[in-house]
Amino acid sequence: MASLIREMTLENSLIVRFFDHTRLYYGDFYLVKVEIVCVVPLCPDYFDEPAEIEEVRRLVGDPAMYRRTVEQMGVPSTAIATVTEQLIGNFISHSLPYFSASGFPRKFLMTELARARNKRNLSARITAYYHD
Repeated sequence: MASLIREMTLENSLIVRFFDHTRLYYGDFYLVKVEIVCVVPLCPDYFDEPAEIEEVRRLVGDPAMYRRTVEQMGVPSTAIATVTEQLIGNFISHSLPYFSASGFPRKFLMTELARARNKRNLSARITAYYHD
């Protein structure tokens, strides 16, 4: 069962949450695993065309979700808290400035839309290949 470690409200009103998924690996060693989640709501201001928001809603979801897992294996029980803070600290140092930018929600949604379109097109090409 995951537990919420930390929650941060960013300048652009997005909320980043950190969840602990740490589990016993072997003996006194653990897999320290932190899931990072950010919900990105679909706001009409992010889109040039009304059809885009509907396509994002259909292909990506409403709201869109950013999920990333960071982990470290073989951590002794005495170092779990330290490693957890290091994993969170690395994300905060390297990624949080990008997430905090005012343009991040739109960029994220457009990137996810492009990925979903590519996945859909690839799936259609594979299906057509095997049914020809």
